[in-house]
Amino acid sequence: MAQFPGKPLLLALCCHLTLGVSTSLAQDTGMPAEADTRMLDTVEVTGLQNDPAMAAFRAGDYETAEVEFLENAMCALRLERSLVASFDGARIASDRADTFARSASSNSGANTRGAGAGASQDIPVGVADTTSIAARSVENTSDRTCDKRGRQLYFAGLSQVQLGKTQDALRNFERATAASKILYDAHYKIALIKLLEGDTRRAEAELAKIERILVRCRNCEARSEIIERRDHLTKAIGGEVMLR
Repeated sequence: MAQFPGKPLLLALCCHLTLGVSTSLAQDTGMPAEADTRMLDTVEVTGLQNDPAMAAFRAGDYETAEVEFLENAMCALRLERSLVASFDGARIASDRADTFARSASSNSGANTRGAGAGASQDIPVGVADTTSIAARSVENTSDRTCDKRGRQLYFAGLSQVQLGKTQDALRNFERATAASKILYDAHYKIALIKLLEGDTRRAEAELAKIERILVRCRNCEARSEIIERRDHLTKAIGGEVMLR
């Protein structure tokens, strides 16, 4: 696999970075929330992220932005894990209560439904309960964003591109797309990096993923941006445009 010097690669990527902030917002909120098998993710519209990470990014302080976005991503991961643990704990507790109820019914001849209801009265279950348990165990202050892990990793990657840390950026774009299936611009950036490295097959694979996102997008707000990236990447892979 051919390797290109870092500077031309950085310049080529930076030429396609101008829609960074607006693109990520479209990726967060642009998909239709239709309840069918073609839906990508459940996306909540929460407005513009306003924290030290984004402030540093807008100010061009990419060193600080890189650190802050990665801290945001770690905070989001801790929250995700805590939520999973809370749900698992509630499920286990509920299963134990059901087992106890069945055992009590079998031994005493009592009605299973009544025994189960009585046994589970003191067990905290439900979305509201588990969410509050998780939230208390994670640092989530007003100056740190602890949600949308994929988006935090995506912006960390954008910051690293500006710093010339191309391989670090690639890893975070890949982690971002693993965390969220709608980050089409992260797929686009991965394809650009791999194409500049001479890995056409991987670039084509990322193009296919963008195509699938476009199909699922339907009439979403980000449709024109997705089409622009798809068309440019198609031409780049076909040699119609040069990235250097």
